[in-house]
Amino acid sequence: MKKRQKQAKNKLLLQYGIGISLVLLVITTSFLYLISLSMKPYQEARSEGEKLAKQYAELEKADQVDFYNGLESYYSVLGQNKKQEAIAVLIEKKDQKIYVYQLDKGISQDKAATISKEKGAGEIDKIIFGRYQDKPIWEVKSGDHYYLVDFETGALVNKEGL
Repeated sequence: MKKRQKQAKNKLLLQYGIGISLVLLVITTSFLYLISLSMKPYQEARSEGEKLAKQYAELEKADQVDFYNGLESYYSVLGQNKKQEAIAVLIEKKDQKIYVYQLDKGISQDKAATISKEKGAGEIDKIIFGRYQDKPIWEVKSGDHYYLVDFETGALVNKEGL
């Protein structure tokens, strides 16, 4: 009698274990699927920005592809052209206007980070090339603050906080 009760209890525990495992598997799979669905538009837009830069700005190799969302929104692509020169390509999302900048004609990302730190930025989270008031800028994100540094002069153009 006790042996039967023990066997029944073991079967019940096994069934609970299998059931809980299946529920966890379904939840994990659903979560991963939702993450992949949410990343798809971002990945498609990144590849679209890179494709346009290669097609219209003679970009050969993209090193960094981002989005700059200031007064207008741009695909921001940093890379090298066919002459192996470092360039930045900005593609306006709304009108598809394309702007190409030689990176050696202005300050570097590192210099923009240094300027931002001198103006009060803490740890740098991200640096994106963009346009603000028809001028090329580096947008330096530090915590909840954005420092807009003029690409050509190195002057701090604007500091925005969230």
